Amino acid sequence: MSVGEFRVADVVREASLQLSVVAGRGGLDRRVRSAHVSELPDPTDWLRGGELLMTTGMSVEAAGGPDAYMRALGDAGVAAVALGLGSTLTYQRTPRDWVSAADRLDLPLIEVPARTPFIAVTDVVYRRLTAMRNEDAEQTIRAQQVLAGLALRPGGVAAVAGGLATEAGLRVVVTDLRGTVLAAAPEGAEAIRDDVAGELARVGDGGMRASARCTGAHGDVMVQPLGADQLRGLLVCADPSGLGVHQRMLIGSAVALLSAELEHVHARQEAERSRRSAAVLELVTGTHDRAAASALLSSIGLPEDALRVAVVPGGALELADGLPAGAAARVESDLVLLLPGPEGLAEMMPGRVVGLSGPVRQDTLPLGLRQARVALWLARRNGPGVYDADDRPSLQLLLHLGPPEVLRAYADGVFGAIDALPQTRREELMRTLWTWMGMDCSYGRTAAQLGIHRHTLRERLQKVEELTGRRLASWELGAVWVALMAREAADSLDAR
Repeated sequence: MSVGEFRVADVVREASLQLSVVAGRGGLDRRVRSAHVSELPDPTDWLRGGELLMTTGMSVEAAGGPDAYMRALGDAGVAAVALGLGSTLTYQRTPRDWVSAADRLDLPLIEVPARTPFIAVTDVVYRRLTAMRNEDAEQTIRAQQVLAGLALRPGGVAAVAGGLATEAGLRVVVTDLRGTVLAAAPEGAEAIRDDVAGELARVGDGGMRASARCTGAHGDVMVQPLGADQLRGLLVCADPSGLGVHQRMLIGSAVALLSAELEHVHARQEAERSRRSAAVLELVTGTHDRAAASALLSSIGLPEDALRVAVVPGGALELADGLPAGAAARVESDLVLLLPGPEGLAEMMPGRVVGLSGPVRQDTLPLGLRQARVALWLARRNGPGVYDADDRPSLQLLLHLGPPEVLRAYADGVFGAIDALPQTRREELMRTLWTWMGMDCSYGRTAAQLGIHRHTLRERLQKVEELTGRRLASWELGAVWVALMAREAADSLDAR
């Protein structure tokens, strides 16, 4: 719709023209977009719809009669037919078959008396259309000024959305890139978002150059991107009766105002994100006593005790925006989060692998970072999910927290004599030892797994005892197991 619409009934009411409606009164509400004179048997190739078509009817019989003529005009979207009458023209009064044809189609048929030239009708139509377009433009300018004023108020996004809904008679929804509703007007307009979820996704994927328009349960719907250089949000506007020029112009103004406001919001969020990120980086990589760490945590609204550290490989800072509590920083190539607990973490990181520390004090957050990375490494062969250090075997976790050179030195002290053997023999003994311990020291299952005789297995394990100086049937077995785990931990730490 537009601010004002010129309809067939408005033309007929123009007293100076002295027009009369003789048929098709059910169509008097049709919108008139132009006036056109034609004496062609079939003028439809020159029509666009919405015309007040004026004719003397001289070629109607060549078109197959009034019924065929009227039907063709109706199919072309003509608003009304004005038949000129006069003693020197084709008809002095409107024929009955014209009236019948117009009534069947509810296509208004208007008599134009001899004293009213077609040019007078054309002049009235175009003067009225011009006046209404000027009125549309003036009202659009006034509405744009209202929207500009609303954009300067606190809560500019909601204010502009509400103003657009009021001034343009629209249902309006503004969302962020996750689909969260930032503003909606009037009440209940949020329902539009679900109706056009596919269009929202397409525009979101297409970025700043994308837009969409569709017809759905809420009528004529338009989706526009919001932002300057980067997409910051989406604007959805709907009108059951169709979006007119006035509305589309106001939508364009609202897009500019909302984009500017979302850029301001983004800039403020970036500044706050940078401040919080700097605090997190200092907490997880620096050394602080409890008082200093507590002050830093307080500055970003986090508690002092029982914090969790999470690591998301390759994650961007924006991933943390949806977390209900917490702060984030980029540490090397990873996203590191400080959280009061793990609640909501898995839902906010779908499809990602996340390492999570156990609860740590404010002055031991660097240890929490190492725990989270260890949990991440130990889960490296698994799929997406949150891997909690509290759920990992304690020995594995402790070993991965140690410096790799210390772990390797301990393992080398136990296995040094085996390492000095030729490669084939060395690998044979180490594979046998790993398999035997992995089979809970069962000779039968180990021999079956390796495909060797039990006597061969015993000979190999005796050789391990001889070379390591540790008896595998005593408490010294624990030292051998720790050495195996220490070597694996050192290798994994070096690989990182």
